[in-house]
Amino acid sequence: MRMIVREFRQAWRRLVRRPGYALVSVLVMGVGLGVVIFVFAGVNNVALHPLALPHADRLVVIGEPDSNAVGYMDSDQFLALKGHFKSVDSMGAVVETGINLGDGSGAIRESGARMTASAMRLVGVQPLLGRTLNAADDAPGAPSVVLLSESVWRQTFKADSHIIGRTVLVNGAFATVVGVLPKHFGFPDATKVWLPLRLRSNEHRSVFVVGRLAPSVQLSQARAELDSWAAPLQRILPPGQHAKALVVAPLSASIVPRDLARWVWLMFGAGVLVLLLACINVANLELVQTLQRRHELALRSALGSSRVRLVAGALAESILLGVASLAVAFPIALAGQWWMDVTWLDAHPEQQIFMHGIDGWVVAFGIVIAILSTLLAGGIPAWRASRANLQGTLRDGGKGTSGGFAHVAKVMVVAEVALTVVLLVGAGMFVRAVNQLLAQPAVGAEHAAHVLIAQVALLPEQYKSDTQRIRFFDDVAARLRRYPGVVDATASNAVPSAQLGSHEDVSLPGRAEPDEGWPQVQMAIVDSRFLDTYGVRLVQGRFFSAQDQAGGEKVAVIDAKTAAAFWPHRNPLDRTLVLYPGKPYAQTLTVVGVIQQLQLDSALEKSVPGLLIPLRQAAGATPLHRVGLAVRTRAPAGTFHQQLAAAVHAVDPQAAVYSVQSQARYVSEQRLGVTVLADVFTVLGLVALFLAAVGLYGVLAFSVAQRTREIGIRRAIGAGSGAIVRTVLRQLGWQLGLGLAIGIALAVPWSNLLANPDVRTRAHDPVVFIPVLLMVIGVSVLAALVPLIRALRVDPAVALHFE
Repeated sequence: MRMIVREFRQAWRRLVRRPGYALVSVLVMGVGLGVVIFVFAGVNNVALHPLALPHADRLVVIGEPDSNAVGYMDSDQFLALKGHFKSVDSMGAVVETGINLGDGSGAIRESGARMTASAMRLVGVQPLLGRTLNAADDAPGAPSVVLLSESVWRQTFKADSHIIGRTVLVNGAFATVVGVLPKHFGFPDATKVWLPLRLRSNEHRSVFVVGRLAPSVQLSQARAELDSWAAPLQRILPPGQHAKALVVAPLSASIVPRDLARWVWLMFGAGVLVLLLACINVANLELVQTLQRRHELALRSALGSSRVRLVAGALAESILLGVASLAVAFPIALAGQWWMDVTWLDAHPEQQIFMHGIDGWVVAFGIVIAILSTLLAGGIPAWRASRANLQGTLRDGGKGTSGGFAHVAKVMVVAEVALTVVLLVGAGMFVRAVNQLLAQPAVGAEHAAHVLIAQVALLPEQYKSDTQRIRFFDDVAARLRRYPGVVDATASNAVPSAQLGSHEDVSLPGRAEPDEGWPQVQMAIVDSRFLDTYGVRLVQGRFFSAQDQAGGEKVAVIDAKTAAAFWPHRNPLDRTLVLYPGKPYAQTLTVVGVIQQLQLDSALEKSVPGLLIPLRQAAGATPLHRVGLAVRTRAPAGTFHQQLAAAVHAVDPQAAVYSVQSQARYVSEQRLGVTVLADVFTVLGLVALFLAAVGLYGVLAFSVAQRTREIGIRRAIGAGSGAIVRTVLRQLGWQLGLGLAIGIALAVPWSNLLANPDVRTRAHDPVVFIPVLLMVIGVSVLAALVPLIRALRVDPAVALHFE
């Protein structure tokens, strides 16, 4: 133990005597550790421990399999299982729903959920005020109660300290507020208002079922028991309803999309590469320091120090650097977490239920990875020092060549170049994809900063027919157009480049269904002012007008892509399309106009043909309930928020206005995910470039310094500066060339992993690979030229003095 303490003291003294080396090593390793800790926090949040809930690892979801993991199940099946499914000690049901909330002066729309009291107990939320749901609230005929999120309590009810016991309007009926839940709690999905779920037999509702595995029960045992229930549960369903067999899976698997988990693991892989690059840099720096100390090490060896003690001394220095690096790493990781909070969680505060931030798991990971990185970075020079010919060095008086040290340094330069190429290719793919995405002309979004959009929720009890809903939107839109400063207003269920109405099947009359299925279009229900409000150009024919009424000839306006798909090189006007082909409610539509190609869905989605139908002919259409409003104003859109709400409430005080924002912000939010992804990879690429530049400069500076004597001799016998530069760069050339070759070989499969049509990233893209190679070559040459120029300024007499 005394020997270890002595080695740490000596290592500390050496670092104090070389503050420049110590500072650079700590910064380089700290940056690498900070990056990998930050991306691991994402892995921890999404893939390892995605739910910040008590006993989250024991929570499961039970239901029919869907595209992600597990979906809904029949409420009567839930009632049959509850209390009899022995693999879980508790089960609860949830139904997500929109909720109109108000106090009589107007209504707002909030994302809501109906939950059984058992479901709320499972997630273990502690109320900020009042209480949560209890078993009495689930009883049929019990008084109506409601729970509010902290954000709703503060924004809608002005943080009323007497909110508990207050009566508010919920979906047009009175309910008593019994609790306020913390703003970070948004279960099941960004929820802000909760009501009791009062299930009755023979109701057959679709419910989301959560449970908690009983102590010592494994998921495989729960699955086996659920399989034994398959036949009895199937008999519960109504005649003719044959659901899929129920499955059980971790709750996190049903909440976190698989693609998201894949992306965070890929980001973690990139972060590990950055850390490996930092380790190589620090190893190079320590190798240089070890080489400079080779005479000292030889003396210690001659005086009786064992190789083990020499290695321990080198590792002690690395450990001290590693501990200091954590002081740099954690602030970097916290800064990254703050950036995520600003870019994502500020817009979605209730999703903090899925965000642990830098918690105990992340801190423990950071400490472990710091130890491993320290051993890796310090182990290479320590191992090389233990194998050096120390006695030969002692005989040469410390003037011997670097020998094996130089060979190891050259290998690590090659590794640095290769890793930098891999990381920059990943960053370049995402930057190029995002730039292409943002550069696309967004048809219908030219005036996005001046278009205010809003969703409106109407109470079903007051609007029992589609005709009543259509009349409401007609009245509100007409009222909005009369406001000063309004250019136009429209009612529709779609927002160009941001919100899709629906995907629907279409066909030409008389066609049979193809093997691959009916062609699909992006369909929107719009009124006659849609084009003028969003600035979409009519190419041919006419748009909807007052003559397109319910009961008249059903008409449609298509975009240029639809015209090219169904009637290439022909006039599409007055031709017919069949909407919902093969269905009993199929409709034949006459094309009366063609508009420019219009992307109704998010710009991240695949572009498909577009079809518009008039609002007044849309009675009975499935997506009619999602109709909203849009107002184009001369002033910035945000200044019209109150007037829009006033226009809606003037027609119906109980109508809820929600999701009010500019079209520009709506489009930006749709692109936020891929933009954040690109930003993360860009930062990783820039950090890699910085680390590569620092590492290459350090190694090459030392290499050139070691050749000062050679350079002095060559200059003394008449060699010009150009010849010397060429000689040095020739040596760099093979290292650089080998590093680039290995980097390309690794970057090709890496680009295959990152390629994804959803985010427009392409594998093997020469527009990415070529600039990356040129950038790495440029940085490498600059890193070599700076120390080389400094060496060329040395007087040959001074260089030869050491001879």
